[in-house]
Amino acid sequence: MSKMEKLYLEYFTPLVQEFVREVEGLPHPDINKIPEPFFPLFGKNYERSAFKLVVVGQDTYWWGDLREFIASEKTNPGSKLVEGLNTFRAHEFTKWGGPRQSFWGFAMMFLAALHGQDDWGAMKHGKMVEILDSFAWGNGNAVELYGSTASKIGVPASYWNSIRRAGEPLNRFRHIQETLSPHVVLLMHRQINIPAYFEGYHPNVVLKDGRLTHYQLPEVGVDIFHVPHPRSMNFGEGTDYFRDKLKELFVQRGFTSVFSNFLSSQKEGKKAMDYLHAKAPAITQNFDKYEFVGWVAEELAKRDAFMSVPALMDLVNARGGETNYGTPFCGGRGSYRLVSGTYHRLISAGQPDRAHNVAVAFRRPNFEYAYDTE
Repeated sequence: MSKMEKLYLEYFTPLVQEFVREVEGLPHPDINKIPEPFFPLFGKNYERSAFKLVVVGQDTYWWGDLREFIASEKTNPGSKLVEGLNTFRAHEFTKWGGPRQSFWGFAMMFLAALHGQDDWGAMKHGKMVEILDSFAWGNGNAVELYGSTASKIGVPASYWNSIRRAGEPLNRFRHIQETLSPHVVLLMHRQINIPAYFEGYHPNVVLKDGRLTHYQLPEVGVDIFHVPHPRSMNFGEGTDYFRDKLKELFVQRGFTSVFSNFLSSQKEGKKAMDYLHAKAPAITQNFDKYEFVGWVAEELAKRDAFMSVPALMDLVNARGGETNYGTPFCGGRGSYRLVSGTYHRLISAGQPDRAHNVAVAFRRPNFEYAYDTE
């Protein structure tokens, strides 16, 4: 279990238990699939991503089963949190987003564009997993609005109001901040009560451009980009406009960078290399040089880019990496052994996808693969 997963479970489990205590004694109607509360979810690589983005919507739709949720959490506290993480990490959401005018359609289109990818529809067919594993999802309402699901299945409004009241304390950004420490939030819920959602923070308006507002939370240095739901986007400027405008702003502010296909010490790759130098984690006893090489490979895989081994060694040396002799890497045979050593460690750890990223990400200056796995 990662450090963030441990923090997530320790933080949210008491909140789940408090919610259960509030609602378990209510007169639950005999209706199947009454929606359960939603808690923020994050991809398996979010914790180590160079850019921690949380996509926030209004609420879920047909999320779980409340009576089963109560029973499961009373028997095994935290079990539904783990179940939610597993569902998200299986990329079930790629089946929920049809066109770009849907919440998940737009989210996938934007995530792909942000990483220089055009064919976002490939995400629905198991592609671009490195991108899909690197972001988080939240909602402004932990318990769905009455009109989203409950009213459609005959749930009494008075009962649902009681469920909503029990879930209201969960409708706060601070829960995301305390557990996920995001860099940027993309908020696609125009009707949200900004002062209530950001209770305890003081959002400053950085930019107001039509229906796009950029806030910053000075207390924690988080940037919030507030836009309409994609359905509403389509009645005005259009989804392509918001995709392109958001990417432009993200690049301008250094949240991401445009990557060329091949990164080296050459001038054309300088901005992307500067970005990686700024975002790369330090090499430490708990995050060694092999983990570092794997991290760089994942960032490259998100963008279908590759890098020369000398450029990789510039990063390794800058972040504190050393050879087994305690000297900086100079681009010789030891540099290539570092790449192959990372590959074999990932294979041994049962992570063939990450190993594959390492095998294809790094090239010799003549563009040949730095390490041949054959």
